[in-house]
Order: sequence, then C-alpha cells, then structure tokens
Amino acid sequence: MTDWKQLSEKQTMKKKLIHNLIELCIWCVLLRMCYWYIETHPAEKISFFSWYKVIYQQTEIFFQNIFGKNWDLLKQKYNLESYYQVLITLSEEKPCIDPEIVKEIHETYEALLDEPKNTLEHNLYYYIDKQYDFDSILKIECPIDSDNIPESVNDISPNAEIM
Repeated sequence: MTDWKQLSEKQTMKKKLIHNLIELCIWCVLLRMCYWYIETHPAEKISFFSWYKVIYQQTEIFFQNIFGKNWDLLKQKYNLESYYQVLITLSEEKPCIDPEIVKEIHETYEALLDEPKNTLEHNLYYYIDKQYDFDSILKIECPIDSDNIPESVNDISPNAEIM
C-alpha cells in the first residue's frame, strides 16, 4: 500500500544534520552582519554596551544600600564618571581647548575610575572640585557668543548656558 520508501533513521538524522548546518551558516552570516553594523555605527555601539554598565552600577548601589554602606557616595562617583566622559567629549571636539587640559581631564577621569571604594569618602570632593575647575576652564577658553546660540535654545530657556 505504501508507494514511498520509508526513510531509515540514519537517513533522517543525516537530513536533520544538513538542515541544521545550513541554518547555522545562515545565523552566522546574520550575526556577522549585526556585528558589522554595530562596529560601523558608534552611537549604536555605545547604546548597546552602555546598558551593561548601568545595570552593574545600579546593582552595586542596591547591594551597598542593603548592607548599610554609604551607597550615596558610590552613586555620586558613577554620576561623576558620566560627567567626566561628557567633559572629555566636549573638550576633544573644541579646537580652542589646550591639549594639556584635555590630557589632564583624561588623567583625572582615569584616577576617578581607579579610586577604591574605601577611600571614596575622603577623595570624592577632590574630583568634584576638579570638575568645577574643568567646567570653568572650558567656558573661559571656548566661550560661546550669544549670536551663535540656536534660536530653539533661546525659545526653550532664554537663560540657558551652553558649554
């Protein structure tokens, strides 16, 4: 009654293996395309990898809070790290900033990253003071004329300061 041959178990497994290998190749190509896209688009790369860091930081702050340690200092440290990253970006984009200032901002940021948690209470205010110093240096060395401020900024907040 059956006109077609039944496939043996060995033939069935061979077909499944070939099918899975083809599927693996397709997925590898798609994964490589995604990797290439992330590598060629820096904003995508930053947004993709920054959430790992944020989750780690928030988890660390949560556990510091539970175990009664001074979690507020740790939160301030992470906020300062983000602010220093913005300072570095701004200082590197502006041609009127002295390269020595940019180097000093980088060094201060690296020192902040390497700061141990047990000395944070004593040294965090040093980094905050340096942040204000760098802010004022950037504003002095590269002031923005009020003529160059876009109209949209003035419409939103006439007293807004732009670095």
